Amino acid sequence: SDRLHKVLKYVNEVHSLCGVLGIDFAKTVNGIHPSLHQNGVEQSRNISNSTLEGLASTISNLKAERKSRIDKMRDTMESLCHLWKLMDSSEVEKRQFSKVISILISPEEGITSAGVLSQETIEKMEAEVERLTELKTKRLKEIVTKRRAELEDICKNAHIEPDLSTAPEQTNALIDSGTIDPSELLANIESQIVKAKEESLSRKDIMDRINKWIAACDEEAWLEEYNQDSKRYSSGRGAHVNLRRAEKARILVTKIPAMMDNLINRTFAWENARNKPFLYDGGTTSICSRRVQT
Repeated sequence: SDRLHKVLKYVNEVHSLCGVLGIDFAKTVNGIHPSLHQNGVEQSRNISNSTLEGLASTISNLKAERKSRIDKMRDTMESLCHLWKLMDSSEVEKRQFSKVISILISPEEGITSAGVLSQETIEKMEAEVERLTELKTKRLKEIVTKRRAELEDICKNAHIEPDLSTAPEQTNALIDSGTIDPSELLANIESQIVKAKEESLSRKDIMDRINKWIAACDEEAWLEEYNQDSKRYSSGRGAHVNLRRAEKARILVTKIPAMMDNLINRTFAWENARNKPFLYDGGTTSICSRRVQT
């Protein structure tokens, strides 16, 4: 009775493991002893030592196979998640593996869903990794181009020069030739974006003042042209508008020297704090030196 109970317990465990792994249960137990797959309570079961040893050995092998498949699937899923993030995959693409993801984060003994660790599931995951890997180069080139454009926009707004090492003509040639891993190139651009944002933030106060100073200089140039217009006091269309603008421009022009002094002092402070010149659109001299000369 004890032997029969033990045999049935082993058989149930083999049945559960085979279900999870997607392995033929009947074929597995028939290899130990044909009586183990007989149906019906009244059917006899072989309860010899060799049967018990065979069942114990089979369970051990199935558990080892389960662990091996879980490790393999977790590695594959890690690659898949990396590619999903890289490729910005849709939720529809990810949904087919949602059940596998939820199960793989469970403890080994808690994985009991039928067929979840089957060879078919593994092959399906590997096929998806292979498919996305093939698309990666094309997709990464698009992402690299997009992120480079973002970098250039940040630099343009801050009037700083973007790193030439990731210029589009350079990156496309590197990707096409296989000289560099696109992921590495993308990581490099992402790093440059972070630095550009930090640089842009540190320059914001000075850039705001430069823009105000440039606007004041534009008004000064307009006012000079306006003062030379002999018809400026005529009653023609728009004359009163120009007159009001001229009044405001004269007030603004008087502030230019103070604006310039303030700008120079702030720029020098910025340069001293960072021990480098404040370049404007990649100029070889500092903004202060250049503007003072102007």
